[in-house]
Amino acid sequence: MSAVESSIIIPVFNQWNLTRACLKALAATIKDRDVEVIIVDNGSTDVTPQACPVLGRTLFGEAFRYHRSATNLNFGPASNLGARMAAGEFLIFLNNDTEPLPGWYQPLLDDFAAWPDIAATGPLLLYPKSEPFGYTVQHLGVRISPFMSVGHLYEGIPAESPLAQKRRFFQVITAACMVMRRSVFMEVGLFDEHYINGFEDVDLCARLSHQGYRMTVNPEARVIHHTSQTPGRHSHEEENSAYLMEHGLQLLVPDWHQHVKDDGLRPHIGPWQTLQIFLPPDQRARLDRVADKAPAAVLKDLLLHNPFWEKGWSALTQKEENASIRAALEFTWFKLYPSPEGAMRLCASARAAHDAQAAAEALHRGISFCKPFDQYLKKAEEMRAWCAHLGLAPLAEQYAAWLAGAESFRTERYLPCLAALRRMAAEMDIPLMPHEDWTYTLWRELADLPGRAAAAPQSVEAGEPPVRFSVLMPVYNPKAEHFVAALESVLAQDYPHWELCVADDASTDPHVAAILVDYAAGDGRIRYTRREKNGHIAAATNTALEMARHPWTVLLDQDDLLTPDALRQVAAAIQDYPDGLLFFSDEDKIREDGSLFYPYLKNDKWDWELLCGQNFVSHLGVYRTDKIRQLGGFREGVRGSQDYDLLLRYVAGADAARLIHIPHVLYHWRAHAGSTATDVGVKSEAVESARRALQDYLDAAGSAAVVEVLEGSQFLRVRHPLPHKRPLVSLICHMGEDLAPLQAQLAALQENTAYGKYEILVVCSEAVPQRQLVKARRLTEGQKNIHLVLHPKNFSQAQCLQWGAQKAQGQVLGFLSGGVAPVTPGWLEELVACLCRAGVGAVGGKLLRRNETSLHCGYLTDASGTLAPVLSGMPRHTPGWFNWNMMARTVDALDGLCLFTRAETLAGAGGFDAAVPDAAVPDYCLRLDGQGLRTVWWPFAAFVLLDDKKARRCDDWVDTAAFAARWKGRLTPFSRDLAATRQGWALQTDAVGSEAAGGILRWFFRVFRG
Repeated sequence: MSAVESSIIIPVFNQWNLTRACLKALAATIKDRDVEVIIVDNGSTDVTPQACPVLGRTLFGEAFRYHRSATNLNFGPASNLGARMAAGEFLIFLNNDTEPLPGWYQPLLDDFAAWPDIAATGPLLLYPKSEPFGYTVQHLGVRISPFMSVGHLYEGIPAESPLAQKRRFFQVITAACMVMRRSVFMEVGLFDEHYINGFEDVDLCARLSHQGYRMTVNPEARVIHHTSQTPGRHSHEEENSAYLMEHGLQLLVPDWHQHVKDDGLRPHIGPWQTLQIFLPPDQRARLDRVADKAPAAVLKDLLLHNPFWEKGWSALTQKEENASIRAALEFTWFKLYPSPEGAMRLCASARAAHDAQAAAEALHRGISFCKPFDQYLKKAEEMRAWCAHLGLAPLAEQYAAWLAGAESFRTERYLPCLAALRRMAAEMDIPLMPHEDWTYTLWRELADLPGRAAAAPQSVEAGEPPVRFSVLMPVYNPKAEHFVAALESVLAQDYPHWELCVADDASTDPHVAAILVDYAAGDGRIRYTRREKNGHIAAATNTALEMARHPWTVLLDQDDLLTPDALRQVAAAIQDYPDGLLFFSDEDKIREDGSLFYPYLKNDKWDWELLCGQNFVSHLGVYRTDKIRQLGGFREGVRGSQDYDLLLRYVAGADAARLIHIPHVLYHWRAHAGSTATDVGVKSEAVESARRALQDYLDAAGSAAVVEVLEGSQFLRVRHPLPHKRPLVSLICHMGEDLAPLQAQLAALQENTAYGKYEILVVCSEAVPQRQLVKARRLTEGQKNIHLVLHPKNFSQAQCLQWGAQKAQGQVLGFLSGGVAPVTPGWLEELVACLCRAGVGAVGGKLLRRNETSLHCGYLTDASGTLAPVLSGMPRHTPGWFNWNMMARTVDALDGLCLFTRAETLAGAGGFDAAVPDAAVPDYCLRLDGQGLRTVWWPFAAFVLLDDKKARRCDDWVDTAAFAARWKGRLTPFSRDLAATRQGWALQTDAVGSEAAGGILRWFFRVFRG
C-alpha cells in the first residue's frame, strides 16, 4: 500500500481567487492526513503561476506539488497528467471552484470499505448559501433521462431536505469532486482526451458501469461548488455531446424514472416536454388545500420536506416581499419545473432589479424553449415509441396524451409564449437576427407561417389552363432517408399540377432503384430513368430535362425539401406575372435532426451587382423549360456550380422586371457532412467553377473584366477595367465651415491616390474662421491640382455640392465630406472603373470609423418602408450575413460622405435639388433609379472618417420633412421581412421592427452565442 493515502488533483486555469479559497478550505479539512495536493496549471495567465506555488507550500509543505503546462491542456488531459504524477492509493479529482466543508474527507474513503463494488464516490455538492433555504443541492448524482440526456438529480432542492440525505447508487457522478482508487482509474483508461472541458466524467463512469461497477454520492460529505467558473467551460458543448452520443452514452441506460419512483415520487412529462417530478396525488391534494392560506414560514417548512410541491413554490414566491429572496425562489421554482413562462418571470424580476446580466441569462433560458412546433410533435412521437420500447408504459401514455392535446398546447401555451418572448426581446432592444435559430423560429411561427396559411389555395386553381411544373431531380447514391424525404416533400405539395422527373446517374447503391420503383408505382406523376454511365450533376439534370413535359422547370436536389406550399406559391406568382422569365424564392437550411436554420431572405429588387458575387437565386429556382432547352441545358465543365452557370446564361440581357422574387421560404437546403450547405470547402472545385462561369458570362457580354475569388470565402468579386482613355476626376472635398481636418485629408488623398488624372477642389464656406482659411490657402497654393473654392454663407448641402460641381473640370465627380480619407490602395481606380459602366449612375465606397467599424454601407429601404443605413457598426473584415459586408451590391442611395457620379449624369438629372437641402444626395440616387441607373456600393474602396467626433448620425436626413414628403409611399422595400438595425438585418414582425440594439445585445450574444 502506498505511503500516501490519497492524491488530490486540481486542474486550474486562471481564476486565482477560486483556487486560493479551495486550497485554504482543503488545508483546514485534511490536517494530519497522508494526502498530497497536485496542482496542474493549464498555462494560467493571471497571478496563479506566481501565487499558487507559494501558497501551496505554505499550506501543505512537501505534500504540495505544482506542475505548470505551457499551454491549456483542458480538464481531461490535465487530470490524467496529475493522475500519472500521483503517489496516493486514492485519487481525488477536485475542481478549483469548490470549497470542501469540514468532515468531507473521511466519509468518502469509508465508502470503499462499505461497498466494495463501487468504482467512485463523491460528496453532496452544494450551491453557496442563499435565502431562504441556505445550502441547496447542486449534485447528488447524475440521472439518465428516458431520452438519454444527463443531468443532476434533484438539483436545486434544499440540502436539509430528507431527499438530499438519502444514499443512492448511480451509473454516473460528477468529477467536480470524485474519489477513485488509482488502480481502477488506470485500468479503465483514464479520462478520454477527445472531450474538451465537458462530459469526460460521464464517459469515464459509463465505461466503469459497463464493467459492472457502481458509483455513489455520500450525503455526509459536503462540498460547496460555485459551478462552471472556467472561461469557455461550455464552448465545446455541441461537439462534446456528439462524441458522447457516439461513444460513452450507449453504455448507459435510462434511470431517472427509477430514482424518482424509489423515492415515492411520480415522474412526469411537463407541458413543454420537460422532465418533472410530482408528489403522489393524495399528498399533493392535501398540500394544495393549504397553499393559499398557510403563512410563509409554514410554506417554507412544508417545501423543505416536500420540495416537489409546485403549488407551494408558487405560493411562497407570491408571499415573499423581499425582491432578492423572491428572485431566488423563482429560480429554484424554474429549476424544478422549467418552462418559458418561468424564464420570463425570472427575466421580469431581473429587469425590475436593473440586473442586465441576470435578465439576459433568464431570457436565454426562455429561448431554449423556442423551437419549431413540429419539433415538439416529432419528439413526442419518438419518445412515445421509445418509452414503450423500454417498458416505461406510464411515460409512453403521457407522451400519447401530450400528442392528443398538441393543438391545444399550440394555441394556449406555445404561440402565446413565443409572442411574449418576442415582446420581451423588443423591450430589451434585442432584434431578431436571422442567423439565430431562436429568432428564426419566432419569425416563422409568428409572422411567416400564419401569413402563408391565410393565402387561399384555390386562387391558383382558377387559371385556365393551370400552371404545370416539371420537377427535375438528378440522383446519385443519396442517403436513403434523405432521398425518401425529398420525394415525400414533392408528394406533399398542396398544388397537384406537377411531374417529378428523376434521372438516376448510375447509382451503385441498390436502395436507389428500389425506392424509385416503389414511388413511381405509387404515383404516376413520378417518372424516372437510369443512366448507363455516371456523368455527374449537369449530365444527369439534362437527362431529367429531356423527360420534362411541362412549360416550367423546377430544380430540386436529391436530399433537399420543398415546403408543402412551394409549387402553389410559384403558380400564383406566375399567374400574377405571366411575362415572368425566372421565379425564385427565399430558402433556409435543414439539419439532420430536421431543424431549420440560417434563412436567406432575398432582395425583392433584382441586383446585377450582387449576382456577380454570389448565386442569390439558387433555391428555389423555377425556369421556362423551352428557354433552358434553347440554351442547351446545363453546361459541363463547371461542376459544382452548374446551376449558377445556367442562371447567368439564362438571365443574360433579360429585363430585370421579368425576374421575380417570391418572398417566402419555399426550399429547405440539406446541411450534412459533404454538403456545400454546411461548408463549400467540401467541394472546393465548386468555387473555381463559379469563378469560371462568371468569367465566361462577362466575356460573352464583351466585358474585359476579370473575376477573382474573394479571399477567405467562396464568393466572387469582379475587377472592372478602366476606360481606355482615363477620365479626369474632380475630387470635391466639401468642408462646410470647418477646415480642421483638411490637412490630414489632403495628405491621405495624395499618399493613397495613384490614379494620375485628378484634381482636388476644397469647397468651403466664406464663413470659415480666418485663421483656418489662411492655413488652407497655404496648403493649396502652389499645388497645380488642388484648388480652394469658397461658396456664400448659409449654403445648404445641396447648394454646396452643386457649387463644387459647377467649378469642377472632371468628367467624373467624386464628392467627399470633410475628413473622409481613402485607406485602400487603388481606391480611385476601383470607383472609376465601377462607375464607367452602362447602367451605373452613382457609386460609393466602404465608410469606416477610426476603430474600423462601418459608418454605413449605403442605404436600403427596409421592411418599415424607411431608407435606412446598412450594417452600421459592422467590423470592417467581418463577413456578415451571407458575406454582405464584403460584397458589391446595388443600394437605394448613398449620402454626401462619399458619392461618385459622372458629370453628364448629374447634369442630365438636373443636379442636386435644393428643395431637399439636407437629403440632396439620397434624393439624387433615388431619381437616378427612376431613370434606369443604379447606385452601387463598392466595398473594395474603403475610407475612414479621420475625426469620429464629426460623425453625425448618418441617417439624420431621413426624417426631414421635404425628403419625407417627396418620397412618401414611393420607396419599395428591399425585403418586406427585414428591418435595418445597428447590428445588421433583423427579422421583421409586428412587435419587433428596427429597434437599435443596446449594450445588453452585445453582452448577450457574446456570452450566450459565442
